[in-house]
Amino acid sequence: MDRAIRILIAEEDPLFAKMIEDSLRESGGTYLVEKVFSGEECFKKLSDGKYDILLLDYAFSDGEGLDWLRKFNQSGIGIPTIFVTPRGDPKMSIEVMKEGVFDYINRSAECAKAFPFVVNRAVEGYHLMVEKVRLQKELIETKNFLESIVDRAGDAISVVDLEGKILYWNEGAEQIYGYRKEEVLGKRLSDLLLPTDENLRKEEERTLDDWMARVQQGGVVPNVEVKRRTKDGREIVVSMTLSPLRDAEGRVIGASRICKDITHLKKAEERLLLSERLTSLGELTAGVAHELRNPLAGIKINTQILLRKSDLPEQEKRLLKNTLEGIEKIQKIVDDMLHFAKPKAAHFRSEEINEVVASSLVIFQNKLKKSNISLDFRKGENLPKVWIDTHQIQQVLVNLMLNAIQAMERGGTLTIRTFCEKDRGVGVEVKDTGVGIPKPYLKKIFDPFFTTKSEGTGLGLSISLKILENHGATIDVSSEEGKGSTFTIHFPEPKSSKMCNTLAL
Repeated sequence: MDRAIRILIAEEDPLFAKMIEDSLRESGGTYLVEKVFSGEECFKKLSDGKYDILLLDYAFSDGEGLDWLRKFNQSGIGIPTIFVTPRGDPKMSIEVMKEGVFDYINRSAECAKAFPFVVNRAVEGYHLMVEKVRLQKELIETKNFLESIVDRAGDAISVVDLEGKILYWNEGAEQIYGYRKEEVLGKRLSDLLLPTDENLRKEEERTLDDWMARVQQGGVVPNVEVKRRTKDGREIVVSMTLSPLRDAEGRVIGASRICKDITHLKKAEERLLLSERLTSLGELTAGVAHELRNPLAGIKINTQILLRKSDLPEQEKRLLKNTLEGIEKIQKIVDDMLHFAKPKAAHFRSEEINEVVASSLVIFQNKLKKSNISLDFRKGENLPKVWIDTHQIQQVLVNLMLNAIQAMERGGTLTIRTFCEKDRGVGVEVKDTGVGIPKPYLKKIFDPFFTTKSEGTGLGLSISLKILENHGATIDVSSEEGKGSTFTIHFPEPKSSKMCNTLAL
């Protein structure tokens, strides 16, 4: 023994207590023994001192040993206990074991002789048990710590088996994809998140199979960009890393997937590229417009002079009038090109966005009736004011509304919605139920001179985009052929913020 084992003997029978002491002395071990002869004395000793083991009698003059044992436990006294039971009382043996007694012996000379062995076994076993409990507690704490980090990570972290069935789904995955953990566990991830289009789906599945094959060989697939579908049907872009998941023997049994939603980042990159392209194109456009403007003005003046002649035949007059109309159309295009290349200086003021929208709608009242289009203006209440040039923002709104009306040749509903955004900014949504925009065109609609209309310069949305950029605002578009389009303007956080609600009018 490295140190003496401290033993407290609580035994009412002095003869049996002496037999225990003699047995310990004869064993050759190092023991420090103290004796008490009542439950109260035992309780006081255990409360005041530190012992390695307790020998507890089944009965004292001041109470049953089992009752004292329960009192010790209720008081938080933790000590390996060997209980002395009457000879041949299995029922009591079971009761004391339920109370956490480490071992028990009968009151007999044979048990007294074997007591040193029982003591050493109890001390070693107790220390092993304490260490096991400590390790289990440490393991649980570590597990809970790691789970809290992984579960509350902002990225979507999931685990799938080799068949693609979901085994783990953290809070980040719930927020990014919209599915709760209970909805996805045990289901194939590809059934939930891949595009609904059959051809795109098959292509994605083939790519996933290739990546999973690499993971099964122990490889990692880092930072691949993929498109995924959320529960509410939105398409998002995520950056995904696939890593092998191994069992205790090192065999790959699945894959962990860490996905970061980079949809806004990709949109920002697209806007930056478009802005750079528009800037370079604007410089070229400005030069061309200036070169066209002077000779065009001369042609217009000459045409007007010819029209003033009183002796012109009627057919020549019609030709000159048509020529003048064509010149005016070209002048409009040139003016738009100059406006696109060099927008007018903005005069910013704090404005109520609902009033700006309402004044923009006024000019379409008759057109809406004639086109059999109903208006649904949903005004956000108590919206913060926006810092804008009213005329320029009206120009943007009029352009969006006009496009929406033209997309609804057979009638429909024009929905305008103003609202507060999560970042305390203000949003304006212009939604129609028209023909929609073909998917291949969605990335081109802000390009200068791109148009699908028989008439028009294709500069309206380009100019609108430039105006919004000068306001620090952004614009998003979503569309589905045959169902309509939605343009959403996001104004930055104004100087003062207030709570806001949405009211349908």
